[in-house]
This record gives sequence, C-alpha cells and structure tokens, in this order.
Amino acid sequence: MPSNINILRISTRFHELFEEFIDMRDFPNDQQSHFETRALAATVLMIKCGLDPSGASSYITDGYRDMGIDAIYLDDNQKKLFVVQSKWRNSGNGAITQEEVYSFVEGIKRILEFDLNGANTKIQSRKDDIETAITKIGYQIQAIYVHTGNENADAYTLRPINELMSRTNDEVSTILGFEELTYKEIYTFLAQGSNAENIILDDVVLHNWGKIEDPYVAYYGIISASALGEWYNEYGNALFEKNIRFYKGRTDVNEGIKKVLLQNPENFVYYNNGIKMLCKSIKRKALTSTNNITGIFTLEGVSLVNGAQTTGSICEAYNERQEQVEKAYVMIQLIDLTGVSEETTLQITKLSNTQNRIENKDFVALDPVQEKIRQELSFSHFTYLYKGGDEINDMRKQITSDEAIIALACLWEDLSYSTMAKRNAGALSEDINKTPYKALINPSTNSFHLINSVLILRATEEYLQSKKTGLSGKEYLVCTHGNRFIEHWILQELKNKEGFSERVIGDFEEDVRNIVDTMVPLIIQQINTYYSESYPANIFKNVTKCKEIERHLLSGND
Repeated sequence: MPSNINILRISTRFHELFEEFIDMRDFPNDQQSHFETRALAATVLMIKCGLDPSGASSYITDGYRDMGIDAIYLDDNQKKLFVVQSKWRNSGNGAITQEEVYSFVEGIKRILEFDLNGANTKIQSRKDDIETAITKIGYQIQAIYVHTGNENADAYTLRPINELMSRTNDEVSTILGFEELTYKEIYTFLAQGSNAENIILDDVVLHNWGKIEDPYVAYYGIISASALGEWYNEYGNALFEKNIRFYKGRTDVNEGIKKVLLQNPENFVYYNNGIKMLCKSIKRKALTSTNNITGIFTLEGVSLVNGAQTTGSICEAYNERQEQVEKAYVMIQLIDLTGVSEETTLQITKLSNTQNRIENKDFVALDPVQEKIRQELSFSHFTYLYKGGDEINDMRKQITSDEAIIALACLWEDLSYSTMAKRNAGALSEDINKTPYKALINPSTNSFHLINSVLILRATEEYLQSKKTGLSGKEYLVCTHGNRFIEHWILQELKNKEGFSERVIGDFEEDVRNIVDTMVPLIIQQINTYYSESYPANIFKNVTKCKEIERHLLSGND
C-alpha cells in the first residue's frame, strides 16, 4: 500500500477510473503494481490527448516484451505519436534513474528505426500508427516519461534522451520531443479534471473592445499576445477542450506564425486571423467601464475553439523571447454561453474550424504559365490540374501541379531542389515570382519533361512502397525517407533516354526497379560510413549531406 497519502489518493482514483477498462489477465498473480503502472500511462493520454478512461486504456502496451514502452497513441489532430513509459513509486519520492532512461531510449530507438521484431502483440497492433508517424511529413514523436516521484531528473540523468534528440532532430525539423511528468501533474489533473469549466481567467484586459447583444452575448477586441502565452504555459491543452484539435507543434504554418511574431510583432494583429473563446460566463468589471478603450473581464469555464495553433505558437515564441511577444496583440472573440444550448455550442465550434485555408496552390493558379502547360499537356491527352478544388480521379490521364513541381525539382541537375521537395515541398511554390518556382515553371518548361518526370516519380513511389513491405531498420527508412534522393538519381539517368524530350515514354518501369534495387544498399553503405549517428529522415532533408552521399556514389567510393 502507498505510504504517501497523495499517492494513496491517486491509486484510489485510478481504480475508480480504470478498473473496468484495463486488462490485467496477463498478470493474474501480480496485478496491483502493474495496474497502477498502466493507469499512470493511460492518464498521460487523457491529459495530453483528451481521451476518456476507456479510450486511453485501449492504447496500453505494457507487458512482456513491451520494449520499455507502456502506451502508444497516434493523435492525428496534433500530428504526434505519444510514446509513454510509466513508473509507479509507492513512496511518492525520488526521480527517474539514468538506467530507466536508457531503457526508455532503447525502445524509442526501435520505434524510430521501425524495428518491432519480437515486440508483444499490443505494440505490433500499433504498427500502422508508428509507420504513419515516422513516414509522414509534419508528424512528431512525443516521448513522455511519467512517474510518481516528486523530483524531476537532472541533466546528467537525461543525457541519453537528450543525446538521442540531438541526433534525431536538426535545424530543419523536430522529429522527437521529450517530457517528464511527476506525481504533482498527475495529482493536479485527477483533482481538477480536464473540464474547461475549472479554468477561470481573471483580470483579462481587452483593448478597443465591443459587444454583441443578440442572439448571444459576445465581446470582441484585441488582447496582448503575452497573455495567451501565459495561459498556455499554465493550462496547456486543457484550454482547447472543446476544440477539434490541439496545438500541433512545429509545423510549417506554426513556424511561420512564430517568425512573424518574433520579427514583426507590432503588425502581428494585422497578419493573424485571431482566436475565438467560449466561456461559461463573462463578467465585466466596473473598473474603466466608462469607455471602450480598455475593458477588464473575468472569464469562467473557458475553452478556446479556434486559434489553437496561434496560441501554441505564441507560447513557444513567448518562452523564447518574451520581450518581443509583449509588443504583439491578437484579435479575440469571447462568446458568453449563459443560456446557450449545447447544440448551438457544438455548431459554433464546428463552423469555427471549417474555414477554407488558402494554400500556395491557390496562388500558383494566378501564373499564366500554368494555363500554357495545361494546354500543351492536352495535346498529349493529359488533363493538367492546377487550380484549388481540382481533384485527381484518373491517374492514367491526369497530372496535378503539385506532382509536376516536385517532379521537375527532382529532374533539376542540382540536388538542392529535390532536397527542398523532401524538406518542405510547399517552399517550391512559395513565391511564383521567384526561384525555385521560376526556375522550374516558366515559359520554356518542356511539357514532355514534365509528363515523363511525373510518370517516373509515380512508378518509383509505387515500387518503393511495395519494396519496403516487410522491411525494417535502415532499409525501410531509406525506402521511406530517401524517396526524393532516389527519384532525383533515377531522373538524372533516365532523362537521357531516347525520346524523353519529344514524346511520352511508357517503358521505364524495369529501369526504375533496377536502379532502386541497386541504389538502396549503396545509400545504406554511405549512411553507415558517414552518418551512422544521424536519423535518415533528417539526412535526406539536409542538402549538404545529400550532396556528400551523391559525391561518394558518383566517385564509386562505397
């Protein structure tokens, strides 16, 4: 039995929440400590992902051959794979040991390397989720170590996980994150719950505010961006309880928000769409109530239903450079839900998150060269889709502008553009008046180059997909993350094929298979020799490393 009264309270609450959901049949004679370990891991998923006890329990992986991992959950809204290790301590004292960190790190490494051989069936059942997290652009792995000790680990203890993060992450993308939770966070969550009704924001200052009386009371105005950063630091994802998504972390869009905020904070209010917050009740204080220049409010039961990405990005920027964020303001809407039906509340939330987003493709459609390409491709009986809303429904006769610019980037002799296509494909068409877009799409763009390049890329993607079935480790990772590098190499060889510039070629599938089969083991040799400590996903986003691998391959230095 726990010796610490707070730990005893946590244990009691765990039994209330999880007893009917957590499967303990694999430990019939030793259930207590394993039950609490599993409940601890499930609670993390409730805190971080908003799952209920039943849902959180279904993602527990603890047991024999669990790779040192007690829960795995893919949150598509946040684009994060949560990998949880939990440690129950009856005393409520102490911190993580370095030995425990090492064990967790080894499990995370196997996740990153997609090496699940010998893992239990619970982890095997999460195989598709793991594959999504390590193959799709924008996804991150969030490692969380939770324990019921009362101390956070020091830097020395956390060296193994920090070293793994330094090897896995780079200046381009954050693939792996780490967080430690102690009994304090668990106790607070269980005591307060995740309900947004528990969040009360006092002395909220609105500038240049206004009020809507009918059909529902709402206030609007501008608020200091630093206030949002402070709220998110204090309440985290609990702020977004009624939102359809949490903060997604380091995405291209969120990095753009941070960039504007840090470089041009004074104009941030004009560039950002603002946020919307639902409140169980809103009370305006009498202080400064004689004008609309400044209003002071108390918000009870708050939930931010639109602007999670803005809020999370502001918080990250606030924690990095508080003095800059204090110069910025954000538009805000506050809706008072007093007397508002649950159905109407859900409708407000839904419609606040279904606005159409403007993407680079919408600006690409303004380039007259795109229409010229469409006309030229029609003579080869291909329909070219370059406007927003166009959807491909016949792969044999349709090509999209998204495919075209990536294919032309891989066709470009220098590796820089194909690497950019891997790192951030949107950057290729970020500005239709500048390179790289102008270098790839211009009046002299050869329509047969475009068609053949797209068809070769499709064939390569299809073969890489089939080839990696059943693979693990570096072979799998190279087939996944090295696709643009391989496609660049293939196109450099096949662009000299007879007729490439004058007609549509249809007999390149065998060439593609032969080149892929030859290239994959050679690339792995280069990685093992020169970048054995680097994570492949980052290698293929780094133009310097890609060019170095290409140089060795061309020189025959295997």
